[in-house]
Amino acid sequence: MTMKNFSRDKTPSTSKKWTSMSEGERKEIIEKYLKKDDYMSDFEVFGASKDGQIVLNIKKSIPSNIRGVLLLDLEMELKKKIDQGLTVWLEPVGDKSKLRNLRGIQIK
Repeated sequence: MTMKNFSRDKTPSTSKKWTSMSEGERKEIIEKYLKKDDYMSDFEVFGASKDGQIVLNIKKSIPSNIRGVLLLDLEMELKKKIDQGLTVWLEPVGDKSKLRNLRGIQIK
C-alpha cells in the first residue's frame, strides 16, 4: 500500500464569509452544531478565530482513546458543513495528578 505525501499540499484557508463574521457569531455557529449531538454537548467553544482555529473545552472527562477520534471526526464534519479551513484544538488542561501535585512536581 502506498501512502500519499501531503507535505506539499496547500492548507485550506477559511472563506471570506467566515472571516467577515465576529468571533461571537463564529462561536454561535459552532455551538449550535455541537448541540445537535448529545455526545458533543459536553464541548464548550472557548475561541473561534478568523484563521479557523476552533478551541474547545470539555466539561467532563473523556478517555483519550475516545477523545482523539471524536475530535478528528468533529473537525471533519465542521470542515464539510461550515468551512473547509477550520481546525479543532482542545484547550490545554493542567496536570490533574494529585500525587504529583502533592510532591511539588510541575510539568510545563
